[in-house]
Amino acid sequence: MSELVENGVGEGTQKLFRSGYIAIAGRPNTGKSTFLNRVLGHKVAIVTPKAQTTRTRILGVYEQGEVQMVFLDTPGIHNPGRVLLNQAMVQTAYDSCRDADVTLYFVEAGTGLTDEDRQILATPSLKDSAVILVFNKMDRTPRDRLMMRLAAVAPLVGEAFAEVVPISALTGRNMERLLDLLPQFLPEGPRYFPTGQKTDQPDTFIIGEVIREKLFLQLQQELPYALAVRVVTWQKRSPPSLVWDLDAEILVVRESQKGIVIGHQGSVLKRVGSMARRELEAMFGGSIFMRLQVHVQKDWNGDPRVLMDLGYTEPVGDAD
Repeated sequence: MSELVENGVGEGTQKLFRSGYIAIAGRPNTGKSTFLNRVLGHKVAIVTPKAQTTRTRILGVYEQGEVQMVFLDTPGIHNPGRVLLNQAMVQTAYDSCRDADVTLYFVEAGTGLTDEDRQILATPSLKDSAVILVFNKMDRTPRDRLMMRLAAVAPLVGEAFAEVVPISALTGRNMERLLDLLPQFLPEGPRYFPTGQKTDQPDTFIIGEVIREKLFLQLQQELPYALAVRVVTWQKRSPPSLVWDLDAEILVVRESQKGIVIGHQGSVLKRVGSMARRELEAMFGGSIFMRLQVHVQKDWNGDPRVLMDLGYTEPVGDAD
């Protein structure tokens, strides 16, 4: 039975509540996580200039009137090769699209729809939901080029795509139009999450992601892709104290990477810790005593147990 809520038009008039899941998909570095954070007005997904920053599904809840939209930010879809972590990332993206009521497929406005995008969109996982093509980064694209790219896909509206919408997730431009379009594609349904809840991610996951974001920003080339962060201890000291103790491990796959992450006399690790602590203290509203350690765990990105422990894959064998 769908939940009914008053719409305020005449006594006794009721309007059906709508709710559903909206996957945010596309190739790496198209601005999907920036979009989710902008919609929520709250950071739940880390953002860096490097591709493949997002490694798992990040859920964000947005409520507008009689509609609750549950967004699923997904890893960028790419050729995963033989690395189990990359395979899990791509599978997560496809699974999220398959289970969603609507898929927002992101492309860069200046590039438009590429052959790689067409191959991704042809997969069965994107066939069961309405697909809205989102041209992101319109703020960085000259108007004449944007109009040319939009004209090229206009014949596909109503066939391959339900709509095509240009936006800037960075500035918020045209975001309202996109959000206003979404309710028509969602079914009548319940409020899946309490009003005010932004995400289902536990604090420890968000903390680990913030630390990993700072590592991505401080380290160059391929090293960030060999890193993971595991929160070992996260506890608040006895009330009324607003002090937390945080212990986290940074995993690398080779001994040579450990020294790079630590830096000369600990310089890199100190910068990462300082940046992460400032953001987390603002997020949690108190003081944090943080201890970071770097551990070598060979081929962690190919170990199913470690990937599950880090939250990059779902537990198996727990079905009812």
